[in-house]
Amino acid sequence: MKRVLVLMPLLISIYSNAQVICGTADEGGVVTLTAPPGNIFVSIEFASYGTPNGSCGSFTIGSCDAANSVSICSTAFVGLNSASISATNGVFGDPCGGTFKRLYIQARYSTSLPLTLTSFTARNTGSNRVQLDWSSDNEINVSHFEIRRSTDDFSFETTASVPAEGFGRHNYSFMDTISATATSYYYQLKIVDADNKYRYSKIIHISNVTRGIKLSVFPNPANNLITITGMKAGEIFIENMAGQTIKKMTILNDRITIDISEWNPGIYFIKCADDAVKFIKM
Repeated sequence: MKRVLVLMPLLISIYSNAQVICGTADEGGVVTLTAPPGNIFVSIEFASYGTPNGSCGSFTIGSCDAANSVSICSTAFVGLNSASISATNGVFGDPCGGTFKRLYIQARYSTSLPLTLTSFTARNTGSNRVQLDWSSDNEINVSHFEIRRSTDDFSFETTASVPAEGFGRHNYSFMDTISATATSYYYQLKIVDADNKYRYSKIIHISNVTRGIKLSVFPNPANNLITITGMKAGEIFIENMAGQTIKKMTILNDRITIDISEWNPGIYFIKCADDAVKFIKM
């Protein structure tokens, strides 16, 4: 009796080329990227959850693309030696309902960050103005910093550009004008090199303190436990991307820790009073 060997296609594939590593997964799969020992991921050069095309080094965006793909993957990978992310609507949203999607990622790794952000903070100065301060070290080949802002931690827009000072260590400040009606703002720096390559900083959250709201969650993304701070006494709701309430609690102080280890991977929203914050369950 002859044995028939059937080769099944893998849902996840990894490719490496010099300082670049790529990963792909069909919808429902997981992309895991691991840099060589002693290296960390410094930027996400391409990411698309939808219908991307091409191969490692020449990925292209298809007719369906989640616009938040690069931002979410940057949050998940940059600064780490190894990380994973699920190719699901729960993580990226559904950019094209009814279409079977896939996730393509191209990441660059290095033994050290070309630029190190030693600090990045936001401070509400009153009169609907937020002061952003950041400090850099080892500033080599950096062109400028783009200030990206969001009110929902999902859709970011570039509001300003600050030229880089050049080689060395520098401190920067920028004053941003905010809306009097918005309760929360999220900020992120896009660090652009002279050759137009770029990477993102961590995302920081600030509330409109004139409204007395300072809701935040950490770590983010998270696997097991999250800690929520800045709440007012009362009810707190946690919703999934479909708007379904999956947890409702009454809290008495401004801090609580929740076990999310059994939750499905995806994006969740924590709502308290008139503030909200988003976090990713890995």
